[in-house]
Amino acid sequence: MATEPTTMRRKLETVFPSPQAAVLAEVITESAGMFVTASDFQELKQIVGQLAQAQARTEQRVEELAQAQARTEQRVEELAQAQARTEQRVEELAQAQARTEKNLENVSRELRALARQVGGLSEALGGSLESFAIDLVPEILEKHWHLKVEEVSQAEFTIGKKRIEVDLFIKGKIRNKPIVVLGEVKSNITESEVKKFLHLAQQLCRKVPELTQNTCRLLFFGYRANSEARQLIQENGAYMVFSHGRLL
Repeated sequence: MATEPTTMRRKLETVFPSPQAAVLAEVITESAGMFVTASDFQELKQIVGQLAQAQARTEQRVEELAQAQARTEQRVEELAQAQARTEQRVEELAQAQARTEKNLENVSRELRALARQVGGLSEALGGSLESFAIDLVPEILEKHWHLKVEEVSQAEFTIGKKRIEVDLFIKGKIRNKPIVVLGEVKSNITESEVKKFLHLAQQLCRKVPELTQNTCRLLFFGYRANSEARQLIQENGAYMVFSHGRLL
């Protein structure tokens, strides 16, 4: 606590004359407010300490933010690299797709060419098989039916406006009785082909004058026939000659 002006003046009068002591006491009293007290200094130290701590926390936070920013930038870079790899992979897949489409186009072209070759081979084989049937079947029928063959060929008939080709046409006699054989030639005889030819040949035998005047027998010739086809042939009173000479 500051010294009271009266007390201070009395102390100064012990050294200075009374007028001077009064002036000095007044000056000292007025100047006392201009000096920092110990308590003010202690309070200032506390404030400075608090500011220092706050600054330290701020710097730590700034460092943490800097590290987080660095991690973010690293992650962005990783994502950019991953995106670049993805785009490269997509480009590789696009190129692979283009190569696949080109290969498929080549394969398709080759398959079409093969189909044409197979078609040509099938026609050639069909022609050869029909020629084989014309040579072989009459011999088999002569042996098993005692057929006296008069004519063997392929034939074409007309029903209305429809022209129908028959692979094998054999005309002859059994015990002087006229007989006509209509034959279907296929490498592999199936049930559906048997049904189709039976229906067609039966129409011919009923409607074509040249055939109605004779006994018609229906025959199939080929390398093989499944069990359904064989059963259907027998059920309808038709016959089959296999390429190795067997008569069914």
